[in-house]
Amino acid sequence: MQVRDLMKPIRAMFTPEMTLKEAAAIICEQGIDGAVVKDDQGRLAGIITKSHLVKAIGDGGVETTRVGQAMTRKVFVLSDAMPIVSLQNRNEIYKYSLYPVVDDHGNLCGIISRTDLVKYLSDRSLFLAGELRAILNSLHSGVIAVNKDGVVVLFNHEAERLTNMSAANALGLPVEQVLPDSGLMRVLRTGVAELNQKQHIGNCQIITNRTPIKQGAATVGAVAIFQDITQLATVAAELEDVKSLKSTLESAMESIFECIVVVDKDGFITMLNRAYCEFLGVEAKDVIGKHVTEVIENTRMHIVAQTGKPEVAEIQQIRGRNTVVTRIPIVRDGETVGAVGKVMFKDIKDLKIMATKFSRLQSELEYYKEELRKIQGGHYTLDSIVGVSEKIEWLKSVALKAARGNSTVLVLGESGTGKELFAHAIHNASLRRHGPFIKVNCAAMPENLLESELFGYEEGAFTGARKGGKPGKFELANGGTIFLDEIGDMTLAMQAKLLRVLQEREIDRVGGTKSVKVDVRVIAATNRDLEAMIERGEFRQDLYYRLNVITLHIPPLRERKEDIPELGKALLAKISAQLGCQIEGIAPETMELLLTYPWPGNIREMENVLERAVNLIDDETYILPEHLPPGLRKLYKPRAEISLEAGRDLNEMMFEAEKQALLKALEAAGGNRSKAAKLLGIHRSGLYQKMQKYNIR
Repeated sequence: MQVRDLMKPIRAMFTPEMTLKEAAAIICEQGIDGAVVKDDQGRLAGIITKSHLVKAIGDGGVETTRVGQAMTRKVFVLSDAMPIVSLQNRNEIYKYSLYPVVDDHGNLCGIISRTDLVKYLSDRSLFLAGELRAILNSLHSGVIAVNKDGVVVLFNHEAERLTNMSAANALGLPVEQVLPDSGLMRVLRTGVAELNQKQHIGNCQIITNRTPIKQGAATVGAVAIFQDITQLATVAAELEDVKSLKSTLESAMESIFECIVVVDKDGFITMLNRAYCEFLGVEAKDVIGKHVTEVIENTRMHIVAQTGKPEVAEIQQIRGRNTVVTRIPIVRDGETVGAVGKVMFKDIKDLKIMATKFSRLQSELEYYKEELRKIQGGHYTLDSIVGVSEKIEWLKSVALKAARGNSTVLVLGESGTGKELFAHAIHNASLRRHGPFIKVNCAAMPENLLESELFGYEEGAFTGARKGGKPGKFELANGGTIFLDEIGDMTLAMQAKLLRVLQEREIDRVGGTKSVKVDVRVIAATNRDLEAMIERGEFRQDLYYRLNVITLHIPPLRERKEDIPELGKALLAKISAQLGCQIEGIAPETMELLLTYPWPGNIREMENVLERAVNLIDDETYILPEHLPPGLRKLYKPRAEISLEAGRDLNEMMFEAEKQALLKALEAAGGNRSKAAKLLGIHRSGLYQKMQKYNIR
């Protein structure tokens, strides 16, 4: 049975802004255990359950508390194709009360509650127990089992036939009254098995094995298996298996830490495990067979057994404590035959403590995830891309949209414009940000080496191949992003192999005989004109179409000079931190030179120029024109000294200087007043006032 067979459709979805009161009303109306919470972008934000509502009631904040405050963001998501049986060995899954289910495309398609999961596993356990009884009754050997007090607890059909006594009359009686010469009491006292013992029951001669039932070092019962000697050889192996299964099932139920009680359809207790006995302060032998209302106060187990309606995460007062319990009906062949109850928390305070622990663990998990992402993933985000120009703002918006999907991205631009920076940013803004980010420079290695580097190789593929082979960059990037830099320098033969990977999403190792599926998002970059290369036959047209799904053309620095002041500030801060010095900024006359220079090497050249300048600074706190390289310095034209003309006082000279500064800033910003205000370091309203003052339009 798979998860999709057990899941239920999502009947309600909440938003973080809803109040818990609204959420509680919907949960009650729909009769559900909880619901999925989605954020404004439709992404899964968390889960809200009845347990969270219970906690909010305890805190007294149902009226004002929002779903986003009470929900849990730690969600255990299941795949709809996952076998349910595989979940029973994953202990951590029982920490969650609801499990969203996604399909192969990662879309929400249903939900499973812990109640449904426990119910299924409980039904499966009961089914196994039923199979055990069926096996025992189908054996051609008589089986009598007693508990540690010598009371008959098992009496199968063959035992009825051989002893001429019904199980109804034998069960619950001391074994000496049922079978005086059984030898089971002696086995209970000594704890020693008696094998292959001959015995007469009426006119029938049998051979019997009497075995103590052990739990650890303690003898908790005994079982006698007997049959006609002629039938012994055929069923001995089957009997041993049944005995082992029975002992395992009983021991497993007794070893469970949680408090568990099982009642029949009339509400009489059929099982109360050791943990529940200790919690209630009773002995199992004293309460088994009693009505559940005589043993557990404020219980509703008998009601659930009658109605067949589960009750999950309900508050019940037991021995002065507000406990959190779950009651699940036991259904067999469409009929409710009993109920199983579990104390989830012996005190509601434990629930709060666990919620605190979960919150702390969630924080730690997110921290370690982020640290792992920093190690494996990209180092830059969209916030790392500095610029106020319209082109850069538009490119950042396109990159953000591209990050939402898995389509291939082609980044074009001159050398040094920041193509790799955009690749990092797209990866870190995508759902793959927790996966690896692998970089490959296609121009840095020859074709034969590039193939093994990209696709890996098998052992013995060539001379010097590593023992055991080596995975390629595509395999290492599985689940993440691979960045193929300088894609225009790849040979035609390699282009054909790359095209197959993009089309089939699988790679062939060098020297390998089978294909390997990969889940990789490809981002390619080049500073070459691919369309011109296609016309010259140097680049495959079909590969270009496959790469050119989303294109980002990064403009050179000379086409976005309004970004130079912000870039200079950011680069100077980075260089100062690396070199361990404190530079306050760039002098205005130096900034004029930076705005004038065409920057053929783009941002990379600008960073090198500033690093050179910082290294040449002596005692100055600002970068001056003399700190720049000769090619830039020759553009510098010193300002004419202000002559103290007769009739011109200081106010007039300051008036003229401020006006010239405004005009230069507006010219550098291309007439954009907002950008000019940023260049001058003043508010836009202040710029308007000064423009009006100096009659500048």
